[in-house]
Amino acid sequence: MTKKLLIPFLFVMPLSAPAAPGLSGELAVDESVPTPAEVLGFEPGERHPRHDQIVHYLRLLADSSDRVLLEEIGRSHGQRPQLLLTFATPERLARIDEIRDGRREAARSGEGPPVIWMGYAVHGNEASGASAALVMAWYLAAGQDERVKRWLDEMILVMEPAINPDGIDRFAHWVNMHRGYHPSADPNDREHEEGWPDGRTNYYWFDLNRDWLPVVHPVSQNRLRHYHRWRPHVITDHHEMGRNSTFFFQPGIPERANPLISEDNQALTGAIAEFHGRELDAAGEPFYARESFDDFYIGKGSTYPDVTGGIGILFEQSSSRGMVQESDYGLKRFPETVANQVRTSVSTLDGALAHADEIVAYQRDFFDRTRQRADDWDQSGWLLGDGGDPARAHALVDMLLNHGVTIHPAEESVEIAGETHAPGSAWVIPADQDAYLLLESIFEAVTEMDVETFYDVSAWPMAMAHDLPLATTRRLPSVGEPLSEVPVHSPPAVDEAALAWLVPWNQYRADALLADLLDDGYRVQVATEPMTAKTAGGERSLGRGSLVVHSGIQPEGLDPVGPRLADLSKQHGVDVHAAEQGMAVSGVDLGSPSVPVLEPVSAAVLTGHGVSAYAAGAVWHWFDTRLAQPVAQLDAIRLRRGDLEAHTHLIVPPGWYSALGDSARDAIAGFVEDGGTVVAFGAAAEMIESLELGWDLVEEDGEEEDAGPERKTYGDYRQDYARELIGGTALRIDIDRTHPLAWGYADEDLVLFRQGAHRLKPVDNPYAQIGVYAGDPLAAGYLSATNREALAGTPAVSVSRHGAGTVVRIADEPLFRGYWRGGEKLFANALFFSQLVSSTRLPQYE
Repeated sequence: MTKKLLIPFLFVMPLSAPAAPGLSGELAVDESVPTPAEVLGFEPGERHPRHDQIVHYLRLLADSSDRVLLEEIGRSHGQRPQLLLTFATPERLARIDEIRDGRREAARSGEGPPVIWMGYAVHGNEASGASAALVMAWYLAAGQDERVKRWLDEMILVMEPAINPDGIDRFAHWVNMHRGYHPSADPNDREHEEGWPDGRTNYYWFDLNRDWLPVVHPVSQNRLRHYHRWRPHVITDHHEMGRNSTFFFQPGIPERANPLISEDNQALTGAIAEFHGRELDAAGEPFYARESFDDFYIGKGSTYPDVTGGIGILFEQSSSRGMVQESDYGLKRFPETVANQVRTSVSTLDGALAHADEIVAYQRDFFDRTRQRADDWDQSGWLLGDGGDPARAHALVDMLLNHGVTIHPAEESVEIAGETHAPGSAWVIPADQDAYLLLESIFEAVTEMDVETFYDVSAWPMAMAHDLPLATTRRLPSVGEPLSEVPVHSPPAVDEAALAWLVPWNQYRADALLADLLDDGYRVQVATEPMTAKTAGGERSLGRGSLVVHSGIQPEGLDPVGPRLADLSKQHGVDVHAAEQGMAVSGVDLGSPSVPVLEPVSAAVLTGHGVSAYAAGAVWHWFDTRLAQPVAQLDAIRLRRGDLEAHTHLIVPPGWYSALGDSARDAIAGFVEDGGTVVAFGAAAEMIESLELGWDLVEEDGEEEDAGPERKTYGDYRQDYARELIGGTALRIDIDRTHPLAWGYADEDLVLFRQGAHRLKPVDNPYAQIGVYAGDPLAAGYLSATNREALAGTPAVSVSRHGAGTVVRIADEPLFRGYWRGGEKLFANALFFSQLVSSTRLPQYE
C-alpha cells in the first residue's frame, strides 16, 4: 500500500506492520485511489490517527473514487465532522437518493439489494475500529478483485467510520503523546493508563453505545436520521475489550437475549458467525461467540437493530490500549487488533452476501410479524399526556420522532391515569406501525423476568423517566395528522409593565429562567406556601416553589425586569403570568415572609480520579446544555478548602472515594460547616456519611447468627452474585411535596433510576427523609427479592443540616444518562431551594 508520502515530514515509528492489516495475499487495486499511508504518512496500525486525519483521508478517498459517496451528516458536541460513507457501483450511486427514498417500502416488501451498515469506534479508546475503517474504506474504493466487485454489485454498503469523533481524538492524543520509538508492553505503562476521563466517552463523558435509545447527543440523532432512511439489513458494531481475552462475536449468550428478539434473528446471526470463525481460523486467531455478552438492552448499537428490522452484530477485540501490551495470550499489538477488525468486516460482507436472500426475507417477515403482534394485542395503542408540562412532554415526543415513531396529536379530550387531557396536551401513538416492538419495549414496565443477569440495564421505561402520564387504549380517539417535527410551546405574551410576575415551578425550563435572572442580578422570590393570585388572565392557583419577580424590589442600575422576563419566557418556553396586585386571593401575599428572596448559586462538581465520569458528565451536560450555566469542575484528589470559597454548592457524583485524602475530606466537611451545600448522589452518599459532620445516624440492629452461612455450590457463585447486583433498575419513591426538594412535582409518586446496592443511612430526624422507597419499590426492570425487601421503606432522598450548611443525599441518579428528565426537577431543587431548608429539630424536654 505504501507509496510516496504526501506529507513532507511526520514522525513515524520504525515498527514492522502488514501493509494492509487483515487483508491477505496480493491485492488487485486501482492505484489512482490513495492509500491511507500515502495521505497520513503511516500505515494503519502503526500510529493512532486523529479524527481530523481520518476525515482528511476519507474526503480525498471519496474525491478519487466513483464508488464512494461521502456525506457530512452533522457535527459532534466538539464540532468535529460526523461522516457517513456509502459504497456501491457507480451506476447504483447515481440513483442512490431514489434507492434510499424507497427503502421503507422495499424493507416491507422484501426487495433488495441488501444494505449493510458498518459502524466503528463508538468508544474512542477502542481504537482498532477507526483504523480498520480506513483499511476497509480503501479496499472498497480501490479493490479490483472479484470479492469486492460482487459486494458492490449485489449490496449497498454504508459505513460510519468514526462514531465518536471527540473520544477518538482524546485517546489518539493520549497514546501518541506517551508512546516512544520503542513502546513498553507493561500494562502499567502510562501509555496504557489513560488520564481521567479517558477516551471511551464523548465530549460530555457519556457512553454513546448506550445512547441509541435515548438519543440525547447530536451524533446519535444524526445517525438515526440516516439509519431509518436506509433500514439496513445487517449492522456491525466494532468494539474492544480487556487485554486478557481473545476475540468475541455474536450471537452471544442465547439465554440472555431480549425476549422481543426472534429466533430467526439469532439463527441468521449464527449463520453469519460461521464466516467470522472461518476468517479468524485462517489467520490463526482464537475467538469465542457464546459467552460474556448479551443482547438485552435495546439502546446499544448491536441490539437496537434487532427490534427495528435489522440484524445487529457485536464484535469485541481484546485491546492493546496503545501500541503493544502484555496479556495472558501473549503480546497484543495494535496492528494485529486492527487486522482482526478488518477480517470480521470482510467476513460480515461475505456472510451477508451468501445469505442475501435470507436476510432480505427476514426483514420483510420482521415487519409482517411486528404488525401481526400489534394486531394480536388487546389494545390499539398508547395515550401520552403532558402532565401539565408541555416542554417535558415535547422532549419525549422528540425522542420518539427520532426513532421514526408515528405519533398523532389528540383532537378530542382523553383520560390518562385518571386525569382529563384536552387537545393540545395529549398525543396518540397507534400500535399498528413498524416501530411497535420498540414501543412495546420502552412503554411496557416489565417487572417479572426470566433473566437475572444483565450486561447493562434491565429497564428503560421512557414515560416514567420523563415523569409523564401514559395509558394504553382499546379505542383510538380522533387524531390529527402525524407529527413530522416536535411541537413548540409558545407562552402567552408577557405584560412587561406589570407590578409583579409569577412563574409556576412545575414547568420544565423554569429552572433555566430562574438561573438567568439570578445571573443577571435580579431579585427573585419563591413561594414556600401555596397561594391563589389575581392575574391578568384571572385567578391562578400556584403551588410551592412558584417564583415571584416583583418590580418594586429590583436593584438600581439594572434594566427593567419586565422586558427581560418577556425575552426569557420566549427563549425557554415558560409561562409567565402578570400579577395585578400584591395581595393574594388566598394564601400568602407577594410580600409575605413566606415568599423569601433567593440567593444566587454557584456550583462546582467533583471530577477526576475516583469519580464516575459518566455521572460527572451527566452533571456537566445538564448545567451546560439544559440550565445553560457554568459549573466548575474541581479535581477531587487535589481539592482544598480554599477551592470551595467561591461556591455555594458542591456536587459529588458516584465514584470510588477510598483514595480521597484527609485534606479533601476536611475541605468538604468544612465547606458544609461554613454554610455550603453538598449534593451527593448514588454511592457517593457513603463517602459523605463518613465525614466528620456530627451525623446523628440511625444504626441498624444486627443480630449475629449462631451458625455459619448456609453452604452453597461454588459453580453458582457468579449467578448468585449477579442476581443481587442492581445494574440498572427503575424504582418507585414516595416524596414529601411540602419539602423544598420536592416542589414542582404533581404527585407523591416519583420513579428514579438506580445502579448499585448501596443504601442511605437514615438520620434520627423524621423530617429529613423527604423521599422513601415504596413498599414495593420496583417500577420496572429486575430487582431480587432480597433487594426489594431491603429497600422498601428506606430513605431514597435525605436532607440534613450540619453547622451552617446542608447535605443532600440522593440514593439514585437523578440525571441518569441525560434522559431521566423526571429527576431533573429534584436536582434543580437541590441547587436552588436547599438554601431554604431549615433545622427541623423538635423541642427536647428532660
